[in-house]
Amino acid sequence: MGPARSSRQRYREFVTAYKAGRLDAATDGGDDGAPPPSGPEHGTKRRAYLREYVRWLRAYRYALAGVFALALLVAGLEMIEPLFMRHIIDRILLNAGLDPTSRLLRLNVTGAAFVLVILLSNLLGALKDYRQRLLNVRAILALRRSLYQRLLQLALPRLWDMKTGGILSRLTGDVETTTGLLQMAIVSPAISVLRLVIAVGVLLALNWRLALTAMAVIPGIMLLSLTFARRIRPIYRSLRADVEQIDGRVGETFSGIRVVRAFRREMQELLNYMLGRHTVLRKEMFAQRRELLLWTSWGLLQAGVNVVIVWYGGYLNLRGGASIGDIMAFQWYTFLLLGPVWNIVNSLSELQRSLAAMERVFEVLAMDTDKPDRPGARDAPRVVQEIQFENVEFEY
Repeated sequence: MGPARSSRQRYREFVTAYKAGRLDAATDGGDDGAPPPSGPEHGTKRRAYLREYVRWLRAYRYALAGVFALALLVAGLEMIEPLFMRHIIDRILLNAGLDPTSRLLRLNVTGAAFVLVILLSNLLGALKDYRQRLLNVRAILALRRSLYQRLLQLALPRLWDMKTGGILSRLTGDVETTTGLLQMAIVSPAISVLRLVIAVGVLLALNWRLALTAMAVIPGIMLLSLTFARRIRPIYRSLRADVEQIDGRVGETFSGIRVVRAFRREMQELLNYMLGRHTVLRKEMFAQRRELLLWTSWGLLQAGVNVVIVWYGGYLNLRGGASIGDIMAFQWYTFLLLGPVWNIVNSLSELQRSLAAMERVFEVLAMDTDKPDRPGARDAPRVVQEIQFENVEFEY
């Protein structure tokens, strides 16, 4: 066996794979590092697992409907908040036809209504987040229980093939990713599309010229989001795979600590552990350097759009084509456009990884147990008073 590769060598191999676009093939593969399966047979299995996943989610359909309804209410309330500011500026503060007493009265009434809408939106948002978290916790616990029970019943050769790291990765990361599949595939994109349609519709109704200016940010947001999905997220997938492998090796080391000490392998295990962790640190810094460029571009894009809206909006105001309230409301709506576009691209990019995790989980759930019951077998009684052996032979 040759000498262990240094963390620098491992890092260089990682950078080469990153530039060649091979990181996803390595991290989305099986436990042995093989490339992910493909072909008609794999597509048939994936559809079967997906149908099983949908059947498993039926028990939570009412909770999901409640979360979706709360998300719709929160989205609707957030979309009308900028209209309050526009009304206060144009119809109250800059309305020369109002006397000071009437202006103050309308300002107080509108401000109170604005505060109530904000409070209601935040309260419903907090309730939605809590219900969604509660749903995720229940789903994760139920799926993890079923998976753990099935792992306990599998044949020993199958458990040996999975290895400790593969078993732990299924029970931890894969289960959590699988329970979030519906959120990433349906709920989040649907809410984001609805928010985007409402925002664009309101913008066009207020001022179509400023609306086109604000909507010009969408291609830039999508480009940055896709860049993050394609160039940075694979790095973190590789990091998670490395951490799972390191943790799995640590578990195997301490479960067999007597063997490690008997063969004086303490320093070798320490070296392997530090090599793995040092490689992870190099990859994290690699990702951080790229994130700095991405988030700097994101900040410049936001600031540039705000400047353009104020600049062009000021020009339209001088020409009588837009009010001050329109400009302020459009700045707010532009900010509200960023989140939905990011969520849509993020959901689409995460969908493939969620499907891969779902396959790994339901593949185990579909495996036969080591010693299945005979057809028509009855459950054992809770209390056994007597056991009789008839025609039993034993050899050793």
